[in-house]
Amino acid sequence: MKKILIISSFPAPYRVAVFRGLAAHYDIDVFFEFVKDQSRSDQWFEREKAFHILTDPGEMETYRKCLRHLKEYNLVLAYDYNNRNARNLMLRCIAKGVPYCINCDGAFINRNWLKDRVKHLFISHARACFASGRFARDYFLAYGAKPENIYFHRFTSLTEKDLQTAPAAAKEKEDMRRELGLPLDKKIVLSIGQFIYRKGYDILFDAWKKAEEDNADLLSSACLVVLGGGEKQKEYEEQLRRLSLTNVSLLGYRSKEDVLKFYRASDIFVLPTREDIWGLVVNEAMAQGLPVIATDRCIAAVELITEGENGLLVASENPKQLAEALRRLLADENLRLFMGENNIKKMSDCTIEQIVKCHTEVIDQL
Repeated sequence: MKKILIISSFPAPYRVAVFRGLAAHYDIDVFFEFVKDQSRSDQWFEREKAFHILTDPGEMETYRKCLRHLKEYNLVLAYDYNNRNARNLMLRCIAKGVPYCINCDGAFINRNWLKDRVKHLFISHARACFASGRFARDYFLAYGAKPENIYFHRFTSLTEKDLQTAPAAAKEKEDMRRELGLPLDKKIVLSIGQFIYRKGYDILFDAWKKAEEDNADLLSSACLVVLGGGEKQKEYEEQLRRLSLTNVSLLGYRSKEDVLKFYRASDIFVLPTREDIWGLVVNEAMAQGLPVIATDRCIAAVELITEGENGLLVASENPKQLAEALRRLLADENLRLFMGENNIKKMSDCTIEQIVKCHTEVIDQL
């Protein structure tokens, strides 16, 4: 059985799930550099007893022991390769002739003379580069990857059991709304993300106000529900009071099971982000049969949305365009259903199981 050393940043649930899948095929040692990050709820992260957290007592020494025996590994997988320990690990691999692979969920190319050379060193030496789509592919190519070393997988947080075969019917929506305490007589626009500047919720609230001013009757039959919580909670509450928006609810962190229910209870999903190097909530909303509105600074949206067929793209930081997109979908039930059905089809093979399959096929070739 192949022996693989894996290093990643923190135990995001979708990372843990992929590594569990790889553990069924290989003898793996998995190390996460951190137990969490500051902008997410502690409940979101998922520990796996078999995997190591470098900040836990004694785990750094365990990791150093693995490094001392690096040549015993058939392969190293530097999954989040920009972190300090990952960079040091790749330098050791280069020096000792141990093959390594890297992963990119998505990226914008921002040129910097020194950083470009560091990225070129690590990317050009990788035996395989796992790319989520064309943005990740172009990123790898820009920093020296050979085209034949780039392999695609459909980045997602969903397993096969999370997928749906159709958008939620009226009865299912009603049941979900009763369970979640949501209004039964309104169209629900859902958004999910951390309450931080980058996610752009201040823009969404301005857009919601503009849509209300342009068509009060339409917006009176709708409500906006935002799940997430975070550092800007009070600031957003003050903005809602200032704008006199009474049909907007800010809710805190919810479990994955509850989040899936919110998707099924809703009519539209919106992500007003200023920048997301992917945006897994787009995949999730699409897989639950929702039409999606997102900005052109969300890579998932740009990669997955065909304008007018399964969603709408708007310019980042443009409340006017966002308001128009909201009005368009709120006013057209047939278009919402059409887009939702297209999204169900588009996500039919976008699962963690497929990511694992892609990885094992590539690893077995190396």
